[in-house]
This record gives sequence, C-alpha cells and structure tokens, in this order.
Amino acid sequence: MMSLFGSALRQIEINHEGMQSLDWAIVIGFIVVLTGVLLYCNRYMRNAADFLAANRCAGRYVMSISEGIAGFGLISAVASWEAFMKSGFASTWWGMMQAPFSLVLALVAWVTYRMRETRCFTLAQFYEVRYSRKFRLGAGIITFLSGVVNYGIFPMVSVKFLMAFCKLPYNVEWLGINWDIYGILLAFAIGMGVFFAAFGGQIAIMVTDFMQGVLCNIAFVIFIFFIFKLGDWDTTGGFVGWDQIAEALNKEAGYSHINPFENTKIQDFNIWYYLIGFVSLFYSRGGWQGAAGYAAAAKNPHERKMAGVMGTWRGLAQTLMLMLFPLAVMAVMSPKLAEFAELREIINQKLAAIPNATERGQEMVPIALSLIMPSGLLGLFVAVMFSAMLSTDDTYMHSWGSILIQDVVMPFKKKPFTPKQHIWALRLAILAVGIFGWFFSYFWVQETPVYLFFSLTGAIVSGAGPAIIGGLYWKRGGTIAAWVSYIYGATNAVLGIILQQVWPKGLGQWLIDNFGWDWIAHPSLINAAGEYIFPIHGQYINFINMITCTLLYVIISLLEHKAGKPDFNLDKMLHRGIYDTNQEHVEQSNVNKIDKIFGITPEFTIGDKIIYYASILWTIAWSIIFIVYTSLHFAGALSNENWLTLWHVKIYITLILGVGCTIWFLVGGVFDVIGLFRALANAKLDDADDGSVRNESDEAAEA
Repeated sequence: MMSLFGSALRQIEINHEGMQSLDWAIVIGFIVVLTGVLLYCNRYMRNAADFLAANRCAGRYVMSISEGIAGFGLISAVASWEAFMKSGFASTWWGMMQAPFSLVLALVAWVTYRMRETRCFTLAQFYEVRYSRKFRLGAGIITFLSGVVNYGIFPMVSVKFLMAFCKLPYNVEWLGINWDIYGILLAFAIGMGVFFAAFGGQIAIMVTDFMQGVLCNIAFVIFIFFIFKLGDWDTTGGFVGWDQIAEALNKEAGYSHINPFENTKIQDFNIWYYLIGFVSLFYSRGGWQGAAGYAAAAKNPHERKMAGVMGTWRGLAQTLMLMLFPLAVMAVMSPKLAEFAELREIINQKLAAIPNATERGQEMVPIALSLIMPSGLLGLFVAVMFSAMLSTDDTYMHSWGSILIQDVVMPFKKKPFTPKQHIWALRLAILAVGIFGWFFSYFWVQETPVYLFFSLTGAIVSGAGPAIIGGLYWKRGGTIAAWVSYIYGATNAVLGIILQQVWPKGLGQWLIDNFGWDWIAHPSLINAAGEYIFPIHGQYINFINMITCTLLYVIISLLEHKAGKPDFNLDKMLHRGIYDTNQEHVEQSNVNKIDKIFGITPEFTIGDKIIYYASILWTIAWSIIFIVYTSLHFAGALSNENWLTLWHVKIYITLILGVGCTIWFLVGGVFDVIGLFRALANAKLDDADDGSVRNESDEAAEA
C-alpha cells in the first residue's frame, strides 16, 4: 500500500559541483523565451489604459495564475521557509483557521468588486473620486514611499538566495579588478524587472507572469517527487521520508513544530502573529498596491471575483512546495538523524561564512537544496526561482512606478500627458523605482525576518484600511478622517522602522545603562549576534495601527457629519442605477435565495457555480477538521502522533489535487491568453481613459 514519504530511502548523493552547462542552458533558454513573448506583447501596448491595466481585457485564468505567481515571488518563498523553519506546522494550522474567512471575502468579493466598479486604475484615483484631490496626492505619496521601501529588500533577498544556491562568490578578481558580483547581479536582476515592466506594461507582465506561473507549478510537482519518498520501493521517490521528518520535528513543549498550540515560546511566529494576520485579512484588503495593475485588468467585476475564488485551487502545488522544502531541510539539519551527518556538516560550514544571523536563516534552504539536486534539476530550480523573482519584481515596479505618475505627478499637471508622453513618464518612473531598489538592497542590513519587515512597512499605509472600507461602504466616511488615519498610521510605522534599526546598534544598551530597563535584556530579546532587538516587532505595530486608525476614522467621520458634511453619493461612484452606463452591475433579483446568500448573481454559469460551491465545500471540510482537532486538543485527547497523521493526510490530498489543478489551469490559461490578445486587438481606444478624474461633483472637490 502506498504511503506518502515511506521509510525506504535511496542513497544521498551530495552535489559538490554546482551548476553545469546544462543547468545554465535551461536558465538562459527560458529567459530568451520570455523576452520573445515580451517583444510580441509590446505590439498591443498603445496607450495608458493598455500600459496600466491591459485595457481591462483579462479573463479569470490568466488573472489568477499571473497574479498568484506575482504575489508568490522568490522573496515570499524565502519568507515562508524562514517562518516554517521557526514555527513548523503552526503556519499551516492557523492558515486553516483563516481559510473560511478568506473564502468568504473572496465569495462576496469584499472590497475588490466595488473597487472594480469604480473603474479606477489605482487606489489613489479612487481616493480623489471619494475624498479629494489633495488627499489623493497625500495618500499617493505615503503609499508610494511605503511601497518602494517594502520593495527595497526584494532584490537583496532574491539575489542572495540565487547566489547561495548557485554557489557564486560575492567578489571575484579578474583582469586586475575586484569585481563586486553581488552588486552586478543586483543590477542584472533589477534591470530585467525594469525592462519587462517598462517595455511591455501590464499586458506583457500578465502574459509572461502566466508563463512563469505555469512553469513554477509544474516544476514544484517535479521537485516534490524528487526529494520525497512517495512509495515503498527503493526505485521511487527521494531520500527524505516521513519517519525522519517526524523525528526532526519532535521538540520540547513550547517550541513544538507539530502541535500548533505548543509553540507559545517561539518569539516571532507564534499564535499571536497569525491571529493578527487573521484580522488583517479583512482590514487591509485592497490596501496594498503591489499588484495594482491587476485590480483594474479584469474584463468585468465578475471575472475579477472568479479569479479570486479560483485562487483556492491555483495555489495548491505552490502551498505544498512552501511546506515540504523546509521540512526536508529540517530533517537534514536535525542532529538526531545520523544519516545526514556529512551533508549537515557541509551546510553548517557554508552557513558559518555568512556573518548576518538573519541571512543565515534565509539561506539555509537554498544551500541545502543546491547540495541535494542533480544537474538538470538545478537548472530547472534556478529558472523557477528566477521566474518567481522576475514576476514579482516587474509587477511591483510597474505598480509603484504607476502610482508615482498617476497619483503624485499627474495631480500637479495642468496640461494632461499625450498618450506617448504618458507611457514614457511611466517608464521613467519604473526605472527610478529600480534604481532605488538597487541602492536600498545594496546598503540595507536586514535585522528582522522578511514577514515582519513586510508587516512593518505595510503598517505605513494602515490608514488605507478605514479609508478604503469606509469610502466604499459608508456614505458618511469623511475626508478629514481619512487624512488623520493615514498620517497617524504612517508616523507610527516609520518610528517603528527607525527604532528597529537603531535599537540593536546601541540604543537598547543605552536604555539599560541610563534608565535601568533591564527587562529588555530578556534572552528572547537578544539575537544571535548578542544584540538587543526592539521588543515590539512589525506585526504588533501593524495591529496597534489597525485599531487606532479605525477608531480615528469612525470618530472623526461622525464629527464631520455632525458639522454638516453631506452624505456621499456611492451609487454614482460605483456606476450603479442611473449611473451604470456600461451595464456592468447585475442585480440579484433573478436568483434563488440560497444563491443570493452566497453572492451568486445571474452572471454565473453552471461551471462557475461548480467551482464556487466546490471552493466552499473544500474550505468547510478543513474548517470542520480545525474545530474537531481544537476541541480534542483542549480535551487532552491528542498526541503528537495524531497531529502528524493530520499533516500526513493533508500533504497527500494536496499533492493529488495540486497535480490535477495544475493541468486544469494550464488549459484554461492558454485559452484565456488567446482571448486576451483577441480582445486587445478589437478593443476601442480611449486616450482620455488615463486615470485622470474629470467632471466630478462638488463632493469630490478640493478639501
């Protein structure tokens, strides 16, 4: 009988040679193919609407796959592995708690449906329509600064990952010159992102990201079958088995990687981290603009909604890879397993050469995988990870460059851009983001895990939560309230970033010496280098901002209303009723009661309903398991073996469905790409559709 990760394992062959000619040929060949597709896509890019949002012609499959891989990214893989190495299956467990809520948000298209109805290209364009032009400018500046700082570590983490995997040195002596390989590769990686984003705009980004997403999902399945034992025969599967993983994960109470309720002593990724993330799902939806081009690219709100729902299935292979790779490395690095002693010693030697403790944790997985994989798979892995890096880089640079022009520059211009000027302004802005990314990545010292850095930089735009939700759903949301929540959130987060940098460099010690703050000398607040770390990490700062920004927005909005501010015309902004000139809004008057409860409209085909309800049932099933296991845990009826059985079964089911869904999305995505090009060829050009706000009512006048 087949058992996932059986006990019969093949001999480990350590790869000391690294990348060979075949591997480099695979990487270069894939880059050439992507470049050819980019050149083809450029012929369809004619005006700002094409550049910013593919002229709103995208279907669900290409949207789901390309946006998924753009959100995944190499840095996201590193961040996920970093968190999993510290907390084990806790991230999977609390993700099961979040899944029902995430699905409900997708089913009702919380924020995304209404945002698409506004027909705005960027968040700040919506801010001008809903609040004022001055607020658009202020929010645009804050959003842009938050975004580029957040993006600043993307190239650093990605390039260092690839250098560790490819065994590349940081410096090389050649022709009497000491070449800075890290700086050169940073320039190459960022340059590729700039080239793809600036040359082809959202059309090329979407199509090339689709290709990269398909490659990644197929490759993930191949890697899983290579590394892990999938049967009871010596000739199948890999060399890491479930029994070894179980042994490696078995840790003392408070630090468990198996039982998510027994990891309370873990400093960064404990239960509170995930509970705050749960709140953020609702609060921050639509607030982060790293993939702003996708928000407006759908054919209509329904396609946008279905792309979100289908994310449940699109990401299965990706989710499994994010879980299984660190599991393999945790088994290899466990001192309990003597069979990996030689490999473990080599890995530790390489890690010892990395001075920064945070970077050591981030590069453990690529170093281990580079010693495990043979030639051929090495090249495929680098191609996949390079694709993951490029798909995120070009998407982010396109978004932040677009926001700079659309929301910071254009409000100042008295004379509109011509279509050609507009596109070149966007290209130059993307180049500026890339240049900033190089300098930030080259000089920044990473002191915190990637996810906590994301939380902290994301907290800069904490004011976006109430401004978006209140703006879309509450007619009394006020402009002054939006200003106050934005400024407060940004100030609080920037202060946190500064403190996290200066605290380990002497501020913590100074506070102990001069004020007797001995509590900050707690062992959990000291890093591997013996430095004091700031006691409030990014996720906690983000949570504080969410609560206070919401209270400020609600209280001040009510005060504005009491002072005489009229209610806002939401129907006009959302193009509903008499304002629905494109006939995009579909009323639910002709659907049955059950369908109406679940947000199903007459737009849904039979296939749409099958996908919709299958997503609901999948989530309900795991939610029931979550409730049952939680109840059994508090009843004292679960052992570590019970938890391991759950993870074993979940991995097996996810693998089977992941293979099937990879094929399904490949076929559907190919038809969507063909449809995208046809729609673009027949699309009516409107040069005035450039993200400017014209002929708005007095309610959107200057504040």
